[in-house]
Amino acid sequence: MAKKLALIYLCIDAVLIAICAYFGAVHVLNSQISLISSSLIILASFLGYKKRVAKKIANADISAFDDIFDDVFDDGNSRIPSQDEVAKLGNSRIPNEKTPKIPLRFYEFGSLFSPLRLLGYVLLILAFFILVKKELFEPLSFLAGIAVMPISALFSAVFIKAK
Repeated sequence: MAKKLALIYLCIDAVLIAICAYFGAVHVLNSQISLISSSLIILASFLGYKKRVAKKIANADISAFDDIFDDVFDDGNSRIPSQDEVAKLGNSRIPNEKTPKIPLRFYEFGSLFSPLRLLGYVLLILAFFILVKKELFEPLSFLAGIAVMPISALFSAVFIKAK
């Protein structure tokens, strides 16, 4: 799946390069600089959230899940519960039971301030100001470079089927 996703990104970037090349080298420069910096921001965001999810999974309390499955396996046999049994046990919450509020903690903002993500934002802002100062800034090309990732995600959601 990663190969298909990379292929979609490369194809859309190739189309963007071809369109920008028609208008000139300055447009290609703008689109590729913004594409690289936005890709760095997205990569850093992905890695930060991946680390955060892995940490939450490692610290998860699974004793609540043990109680649910103990009810299914009480009879001593080691059969796999049916989907109906799992759904029935999963929906057996007390109707008036309140869900606990999760306190907002500082560590949940850790992925927001990751060094790689900050570097991506700094690179994007510096590239913008350098292009403006050198009078090479083309806003449509710059925004088109940033838009490659969301457009690629849209195409990947449509064309790549999950297993």
